[in-house]
Amino acid sequence: MTSSQQRLALVGVLAAALAAPARADDALQISGFASLVAGKVLSGDRTEPFFRYDCPCFIADYGHGALYSERWQVKQESKVGIQGTYTFTPKLSATAQVVGRGVDGVKASLEWAYLSYDVNDSWTVQLGRKRLPIYYYSDFQDVGFAYTWVRPPADLYGWEIVNYNGANATYRGDWGGWAAKANVFFGRENSRDNLMQRIYYDTPQNVTWKNIVGGDLVLTRGVLTTRATYIQSDVQQWDRSSGARVTPAPDSSKSAEKQRIYGLSANVDWDDWLLRSEYSVFDRSGYSYRSQAYMLGVGRRFGDFTTLVTRTNYRERNRFAPDGQQHDSGYSATLRYELNSATAVKLQWDRFRDMSGPDLSYVGNSRLLSMSLDTVF
Repeated sequence: MTSSQQRLALVGVLAAALAAPARADDALQISGFASLVAGKVLSGDRTEPFFRYDCPCFIADYGHGALYSERWQVKQESKVGIQGTYTFTPKLSATAQVVGRGVDGVKASLEWAYLSYDVNDSWTVQLGRKRLPIYYYSDFQDVGFAYTWVRPPADLYGWEIVNYNGANATYRGDWGGWAAKANVFFGRENSRDNLMQRIYYDTPQNVTWKNIVGGDLVLTRGVLTTRATYIQSDVQQWDRSSGARVTPAPDSSKSAEKQRIYGLSANVDWDDWLLRSEYSVFDRSGYSYRSQAYMLGVGRRFGDFTTLVTRTNYRERNRFAPDGQQHDSGYSATLRYELNSATAVKLQWDRFRDMSGPDLSYVGNSRLLSMSLDTVF
């Protein structure tokens, strides 16, 4: 499918969704979301280009290669998505989601496509393409209306693989007063011209995560929601132009490298106060690095307004190259206003501090101002 055909397909899906409002008794349920996001780097201390990107610059979305520069930009994070679920029987359904992003020319990208079968009141099995649940907000990270920030903190959120193709089983139940949701999954993903690796490489990179196995557990009681996750996989990477292997190293006898991912989060909603926290570890220490990242946010609601101040940090360690690792931190201040029950506007200021190196030339310190209009329909 060409780029123009993909745009036409996306417009057609959007038009169909708006022309056919869903009813509770319809076999086909259609919903959607959209975000119009504008951002501009206010200041920064890197003046030379960072690979193909003009600087001063700010990385807003690693997973999709979205960076802002000193001029106002609206394509980096703006997006529109349509999701449809068709119910064949009370137990069997099919779901698909198409997303168009400004950063890649609003191509119609198939993000979700899976069959779902309810075994009983507690268990559901699914087969197909889904979002890889690395983070707390992974399943709805594209839906800007679903969280307070303009974007989930980039120091924590965003990796080279976003989706996976495989199967999962989900359990829901009550554990002594705690609402429990447990999920186990397996699969793989092949990413050609990987979007995150465009940030770090001059030439296109192909990335494969195979033998993905993992699980996550969400526990909710009263004002508290906690989540723990574990994922492991084999990693391979090639330079798409030359065909040369990047991971594992060309002289390695191994066909793939191992990685393990750990994550913890705890969120509190108590009256008008809210707390958002998350911690993750990517362990590739056997061949590359081990990274740790966290975010902590505190906010309060004032009627239709919500404020949120967030602290973030990301750090890599590598015994093979201790002075060539990425290390950065940030602060953000967010103001959200509810226009109605399905639409919100947000204003956010970010300060990014680059402490990488000294053998790593990274993006440098910067400050970003961004705003968004987020809606669901």
